[in-house]
Amino acid sequence: MIPALQTDRPSIVRLHAAGIADASMGVVAPGAILLETHPDRVVVRAAGRPEALGAPDLPAPDRTVDLPDHLLIPALVNAHTHLDLSHIGPVAHDPGDGFVAWVEHIRASRRETPEGIAEAVRLGVELSAKGGTVAVGDIAGAPGGRLTDTPARVLGASVLAGVSYLEFFGIGKSAPGTVERLERFATRDLPALCAQLAGTPVRVGLQPHAPNTVDLGVYRWAAALASRLDLPLCTHLAETIEEHEFIKRGTGPQRAMLERFGVWDESVLHHAGRGLHPVAHLSPVLRAHRVLSAHVNDATDDAIGLLAETDTPVVYCPRASAYFRADRAFGPHRYRDMLAAGVPVCLGTDSIVNLDTPDRISVLDEMRLLHRRDRTDPRTLLAMATVHGAAALGLNGAAVTLTPGPLAGLLGIPIARGVARDDPDELWASAMNQTAPPTVLILSRESF
Repeated sequence: MIPALQTDRPSIVRLHAAGIADASMGVVAPGAILLETHPDRVVVRAAGRPEALGAPDLPAPDRTVDLPDHLLIPALVNAHTHLDLSHIGPVAHDPGDGFVAWVEHIRASRRETPEGIAEAVRLGVELSAKGGTVAVGDIAGAPGGRLTDTPARVLGASVLAGVSYLEFFGIGKSAPGTVERLERFATRDLPALCAQLAGTPVRVGLQPHAPNTVDLGVYRWAAALASRLDLPLCTHLAETIEEHEFIKRGTGPQRAMLERFGVWDESVLHHAGRGLHPVAHLSPVLRAHRVLSAHVNDATDDAIGLLAETDTPVVYCPRASAYFRADRAFGPHRYRDMLAAGVPVCLGTDSIVNLDTPDRISVLDEMRLLHRRDRTDPRTLLAMATVHGAAALGLNGAAVTLTPGPLAGLLGIPIARGVARDDPDELWASAMNQTAPPTVLILSRESF
């Protein structure tokens, strides 16, 4: 049993562990952290090898906690998730059925009442916290096409920081009504929502769903509204082969779905079906406003160049991409090429529906997948799971590092017995090869 690190009075706590790691220092083994804890916040005073914490200008600890079987890392940022689907749980999926069939299943399974949505989001918050998550980019879905601010209100009252992106659809015949509803919401309801969230590290954002469900004109209007009201903007982009076909040719299952819903008209072809890649299709919006772009499984050299040019952050969801077998359509995800080009790449989980961890929602498991599959180096994984995600959500990235200053959270990742404690590479590999959840030592969203 690990003793509580935060108590009802200020205290100086020294932690000794098998190792410590963050995006700036990489892995240090063995490692130690000197914390100044308060009931409502935690501050890192120093971190490094144990002998480095004996400097005379550092305070003496009130107590020392030994964690010889753990690697300590900052709490994590999940830059793209759908907490309102958490009640569904993991669902087996045959990619041969196509993405549209999966969407129909989600539409049938999602909750639509404020009470049901709130319960699902609270479950998602609980599972996220169990996974060591301190901040999320959460998509507040639009059941039945209706805007809902329930997820934002639940998130604001939770232990998590981040952004609640209000999702909407609007294409073809539905586009004018979408703009009208959003204007009404922005004028009538948004001020009260922002007032409720004031004083919390939770913001409201806008989320035009995807290029195959939102008209380019509506995207432009949403970007202008976001700029006027200083709201963050997010979208799904270049996610599926169905989206690629629809944007390039104006054909395929996505068009059939719009026709079935009765929203298709020829105005859609003013934008779609013009031979463009989805990223190029959205370029006027990417140039007008910073758009957090989820997935981007479909990335050409030109697309990566445009993302870099517009400083567009990308959220890669490795398990979701594997779940839908995006590599069969587009090849391996090009997150490393994006990083090399200067694109800030974060990690996300997507919803629990496509995960293999029913007990938690955590990008730690995305890190583990990339370590096993790609041998991605520790600093890159930690940056994607912490500071890149925080920056993309408008949060203070320093709070998810071990540099001196406020700390938003601290996790202990178990390591196997017999691992060489003085070998950073072996220590990291052991932590990444585990399947156990992290030990959550601290979650302190107020540090943002």
